[in-house]
Amino acid sequence: MKRAFMFAVPFALALMLATSVRAEDKPAAKEGEWTASVGCGHCNYSKDTKAEGCCAAAKVGDKVYLLKGDKVAKEYKKGGDWVIKGKISDDGKEITVSEMKKKEG
Repeated sequence: MKRAFMFAVPFALALMLATSVRAEDKPAAKEGEWTASVGCGHCNYSKDTKAEGCCAAAKVGDKVYLLKGDKVAKEYKKGGDWVIKGKISDDGKEITVSEMKKKEG
């Protein structure tokens, strides 16, 4: 009986620890800085965003993100390359912008 208990307790603890770690492994919002091609989510990137109206969007590599927040530059419709600082949402579809500057050069 003692031997069974000695094997069962560590196994149960390991199982509980593995389960609790996985529950905490949800993707957190990712903060960062990106150089992106900016335009309208509807006019320029509707195929990727499925946006039904004009809104700011940024293409980083092959992925298009909708831009949210009061720091989104009003000149986004002019397009071009921009440096964007912010946080990607948990679902990976939006960036909440903390700073946005037209790329120089």
